[in-house]
Amino acid sequence: MPEFWAIIVSIILVLIVYGIVSSKLKDRKRQKLRARTIPMITEYPTADGAYNIHLSDGRKFLDAKLIGTVEGEDASFSFAGYEGMVVIELSSGKKAFVKKSAIRYLEEA
Repeated sequence: MPEFWAIIVSIILVLIVYGIVSSKLKDRKRQKLRARTIPMITEYPTADGAYNIHLSDGRKFLDAKLIGTVEGEDASFSFAGYEGMVVIELSSGKKAFVKKSAIRYLEEA
């Protein structure tokens, strides 16, 4: 009887390993196909560049510099309930705190 359970456990372990390996192979194949059709770009906005920031409501901050983000406990303002903000420096030199979800897109200035 112990041999029966050993065989069952072995089959289960083999199926788990097969599932992991086949999943990894499928992901690798999907990544190769995606790389051939639309290449991945590793560029991202930096703090030293100027950007035109377009918000969801249509407003724009032209020629603004990204300073950083406010995260965690510091980002939960009681008056607005914001869950994280982006801090930008406007062309006038003033700072603006923008809700992350309000940003539609960034454009290099």
